[in-house]
Amino acid sequence: MSCKYIYSHVVRLLNESDTMYIEFKDAMFGRPKSIRLLREDILRFMEMREIGARQILVYMGHLYQDLKKKDKADYFSFVDPGNIPTCLIGTDGRDLSQHIADQLEAVSRDSICLIPYNTGYHWILTIVNEDKNMIYLLDSTSNRNRDDTWKTIVTKCTMPRRVFLKGHVLKY
Repeated sequence: MSCKYIYSHVVRLLNESDTMYIEFKDAMFGRPKSIRLLREDILRFMEMREIGARQILVYMGHLYQDLKKKDKADYFSFVDPGNIPTCLIGTDGRDLSQHIADQLEAVSRDSICLIPYNTGYHWILTIVNEDKNMIYLLDSTSNRNRDDTWKTIVTKCTMPRRVFLKGHVLKY
């Protein structure tokens, strides 16, 4: 289905109060998860405006379904972006590091973990690959406007729990 068709459908047929209910499989986050996607959420995405956690969840759900079809879903785990605060808790991010560590604790150690994070103005993707002792930070803005706070938080949260990651390398 083309994007133009979806966009015209949303504009013409959905009212401001209409929502789309989306359920995610238990295996994706280790627990049931559902969201209501608003008309405005769809329009934001289609008009290439700033998107939020609900739109990222739809992306993640699509990726999970695609991996499932290819029998590769067991190799990946996902952290729900709705469970990650978008601002620091505490003065040095220690509380947020612990929060992320708790999220990582819930996922399989044998999988590649995908963690979307909103820096407040921009989404980045963190990939924790324990097999290679690597943490990848994928940031489409490259080095522009880099805020190393997230890098510090991820480093703090992986080191105590995953001792074998102590020699980790952050890749950009």
